[in-house]
Amino acid sequence: MRHRLKGRKLGRTTAHRQALERNLVTSLFLYGRVVTTLEKAKEFRGTAEHLITLGKAGGLHSFRQILSVVQDADIAKKIVNDVAKRFTDRKGGYTRVIKLGGCRWDGDGRGLYAATRLGDCGRKALWELVVKKDRDEELKLAGWGVAARDAEAARKVEKKARAAGEKPAAK
Repeated sequence: MRHRLKGRKLGRTTAHRQALERNLVTSLFLYGRVVTTLEKAKEFRGTAEHLITLGKAGGLHSFRQILSVVQDADIAKKIVNDVAKRFTDRKGGYTRVIKLGGCRWDGDGRGLYAATRLGDCGRKALWELVVKKDRDEELKLAGWGVAARDAEAARKVEKKARAAGEKPAAK
């Protein structure tokens, strides 16, 4: 029984799992996003977010703690100088995991979706650092399209008119 045992083993020995964690976290900070399996992304996101928190704290001790995981001084400097500064006003949730697909057949029966790994039908995910975007771009990325963007713009204009004491435009 696995009572009070935390974490996924991912079918690897301890040393292999630690090396995998270091490599994936380093790649995340190097490229900003990594395509991996859903389980690996969920398991290692805590480590990446802890490193960003350490970078926000600053100081030599925090830098050395980051180096113990990342093991590349240039990437550790990037975490402290660039990544941590980007998230100064954010209290957590620095990364996001987006599912890319499941193990399903397409409608024509021609095969699996491209977002699954063909060898073992592993669930793939995009693991990336969160980026601030303006509201229009967020709506577009969420799949709302032009109508939602226009409705959002109309609401902003109406809100400004009310704040200025003007009569709202007729619909």
